[in-house]
Amino acid sequence: MKNKLSPKNSLQKRLLQVFFLAALAFGLVIGKLLFLPASTPAAVYILEFMALFLFLAIVYLADANYRMADKQLTKSKEQYQSERKDWDSEKKLLKERIAAYEALQNDAQRFASYREKILKELFEGSRSKTNRHHFLFLLAETFKAGAAVLYRESEPEGTFIVEESYALPEDFEVAPFSKGEGLNGQAVADAQVKVVSGLDEEMLPISSGLGQTNGRWLYLLPVCKDGHCTHLIEMVCFQEVEVEKMWNEIASRLVSQAIL
Repeated sequence: MKNKLSPKNSLQKRLLQVFFLAALAFGLVIGKLLFLPASTPAAVYILEFMALFLFLAIVYLADANYRMADKQLTKSKEQYQSERKDWDSEKKLLKERIAAYEALQNDAQRFASYREKILKELFEGSRSKTNRHHFLFLLAETFKAGAAVLYRESEPEGTFIVEESYALPEDFEVAPFSKGEGLNGQAVADAQVKVVSGLDEEMLPISSGLGQTNGRWLYLLPVCKDGHCTHLIEMVCFQEVEVEKMWNEIASRLVSQAIL
């Protein structure tokens, strides 16, 4: 099976054929002039040479136009290749953005489902409303925490004492704190969740079913009523969790359901 010529090669082949025929015609004209009788008028020679030069001029112009068209074709092809690369890059970037957007949507849907599951586990039972220790247990179990402490505001105003705790060693005493004092006090003053990672191993040992071990993430979770922080939950986890992303809703339910 013969390979098909490209448009450019085909045009070059045809142009060579034209040049060949032009050269042949030129030779025939010259030959004819050589065989004309000596008595031939000079006007005939002049007309023949003018026709010959006109023919050569046409061939020259055809060649010039071809070369110009070839340059334009090459330039257009290069421009097309360049634009095609840009289009491919934009297409790839668009696909990446669409994939990232879909991933965000999927993550948002998964998180929404996860959030509903968490809220159901924490607030579905009636025991959490009457037993704060049980709520700490559910909170710790839900977020795989090693220990949890519930502080409440006491007298004088701005002083926080321990109300309940979960999974702390019996000989581990939790000291009260004041608003603005230390990490706990700053979380209360700012009324915002604070997360501390990479806890020192001796900072807060945790007693659990795994034995005596150490937490690595500290979560300080304030609960506010009418803009005033009344409680703080301190939770230590073995791994990073997403409690801060849904704490506003959890804290709101704690207040609206009169659990805290």
